[in-house]
Amino acid sequence: MPLSQTTRRGFLTTLTAALSSSVLGSDVPPTPLGVPLRQEPLAFAFEELEPFLNARTLRRHYEEHHANYLRELRETLAAADMTVGNVTSLMPGMSHMAHPPRADSKLPLGRLLSSGLSFQEPQKLSKESLKAIRMAGGGHINHTVFWRFLCPPESGPSGPQGRAARAIVEDFGSVKTFRRVFKEAALAHPGSGWAWLTYRPDGCLVVSTTPNEDNPLMKDHIPWHLAGRPILALDLWEHSYCEQYGEDREQYIDAWWKVVNWEFVGHAYEIVTAKV
Repeated sequence: MPLSQTTRRGFLTTLTAALSSSVLGSDVPPTPLGVPLRQEPLAFAFEELEPFLNARTLRRHYEEHHANYLRELRETLAAADMTVGNVTSLMPGMSHMAHPPRADSKLPLGRLLSSGLSFQEPQKLSKESLKAIRMAGGGHINHTVFWRFLCPPESGPSGPQGRAARAIVEDFGSVKTFRRVFKEAALAHPGSGWAWLTYRPDGCLVVSTTPNEDNPLMKDHIPWHLAGRPILALDLWEHSYCEQYGEDREQYIDAWWKVVNWEFVGHAYEIVTAKV
């Protein structure tokens, strides 16, 4: 089980929510974050994140690792005869995903019978397809989010601003404490995966980690009290840092703080807290 940390206020609301009839807003799916079925162009040149993140590593990360996830996802969706505009829409109810209904299944029952056809319920996707969507879809989303939260050093705020900053202080006590909690979680995570700052549907911010390509949007695979919408992401896969920092994950995390796009963190917080 990956290490996770909840905030002081988060613990209390977790306990309250656990006793309620509707846990973590399970009846209302989260509004999609918006990840297209393509690689977004980066808002920076690879060299602009040096010396903190190596340009060669970033290029391979983007052009090979991320691109491969997207290719595998497209192939999986095509094989299942599925089209999707927003990949995040695949994440919350993944275990119940079904093949798209046949065009003739939408006909009125009388026309189906007169045509010698019968109504058929959509068939659930195979375990292999669901596994591939979880891996490739998660990998594509996670990397897309990771790139959005990067910017050249000293090109923006050095820490969270506005409502995002106030929420972090309210839930963690201070920005310094939040950074310590986030770093400790990332360091303690075993093996490959991701570290997240997530906005839960109950309004709390929580720090957590997920293994492999999983993310907080995957409500079927994530503990309910850690599910939500990410507003900061750190890649903990070896391909993201070992070429430059070897096995020194702490040095990588300390360098990553120098290129966090805090302006986008604030933008993401505004999106996830907007009333829809």
